[in-house]
Amino acid sequence: MLERLSAATDRVTFESLLRQLGLPEGVLRGRLRKLVDRGWVVAEPDDSYAIGVVALRPGSAYLLADRTVRLAAPLLTQLRDRLDEAVRLVRLDPPGIVCIASREPAQDTAGSAVGRRMPAYASASGKAILAELPRERVVALLDLGFEAHTSESVADRATLFEELAETRARGWAYERGQFQPGVGCVAAAVPGTTDAISVGVPLARLTDDHAVEIAANLVRTTEELGEALRR
Repeated sequence: MLERLSAATDRVTFESLLRQLGLPEGVLRGRLRKLVDRGWVVAEPDDSYAIGVVALRPGSAYLLADRTVRLAAPLLTQLRDRLDEAVRLVRLDPPGIVCIASREPAQDTAGSAVGRRMPAYASASGKAILAELPRERVVALLDLGFEAHTSESVADRATLFEELAETRARGWAYERGQFQPGVGCVAAAVPGTTDAISVGVPLARLTDDHAVEIAANLVRTTEELGEALRR
């Protein structure tokens, strides 16, 4: 229940939770009441619910203790300043990925907030990570759920594995509108980890030349982070 609320970009109605969770109404009301009492969930007057501030505490503690997040912080800022685009550090969290750090550009933003989960197969950062995994592990992840995320998403496994092979050979992943309509993304995996750094750009200004420029900066940044993690 908390995962569904935290993944939402707005409040979630009781009726929507009832449909999604398939619980008896009385049981769901009881569970929500306990979560509200403990501060994990906030109840609104219109019978909708949102994630509560208490949920921020364990997430913040996790990020503060994470060595990769700490080492990546200055590198993400430098990358954002060089490109003036949205920068994300993401981690494999089967069956998807989750954003664990971000830097916003001065101009319009494109990308996902910290804590947001995304399907690995639909995002450039996810593809960058999947391209480095053994094929059998990727198959196991896809068995947990694989469907088109947008009209531009890859919808069959053969095509996805072709994309992963191209990503592996090129050293970076590139998608246009497969995760978020109107936004493209370039990403590279952090060596020796199941993390990746991505840069999201509105398609209106994401030319192939700009993607190559971003990729060169990304590969350099991920190599720096990988080297720092090995020390």
